[in-house]
Amino acid sequence: MPGDQTDPVVLLYVHALLGEGIASYVTGETGVTVRAVPVGDSGAVAAALAGHPRVVIFERCTGVDPADLSRRAPGAVLIDVSAAVTTGPPVPEQGEPPEVEAIVHAVAGVGARHPHAS
Repeated sequence: MPGDQTDPVVLLYVHALLGEGIASYVTGETGVTVRAVPVGDSGAVAAALAGHPRVVIFERCTGVDPADLSRRAPGAVLIDVSAAVTTGPPVPEQGEPPEVEAIVHAVAGVGARHPHAS
């Protein structure tokens, strides 16, 4: 039932251009609505994660801890889209951010296997 799951995909962003851009692209490619939420709005983040998302896309930052996301959105696929560009000291290696096609594939294919799927 559609009312049982508010947002199958949640995107937590620091940078609006990145967050809104990924959300728009993924929705256009999959037809799945992506709820883009600024990390700084803790009430909106809590509400979005309480909706049992199937996928949580996030920018790693001080306010976002992947272990905490796993607890708050159990069973969700977590996708870290972080990347760093710096002219200062080296940034610790986080691995390569996923290509947008990998994000689209995860959003399109994860729904039926999620424990809260309607």
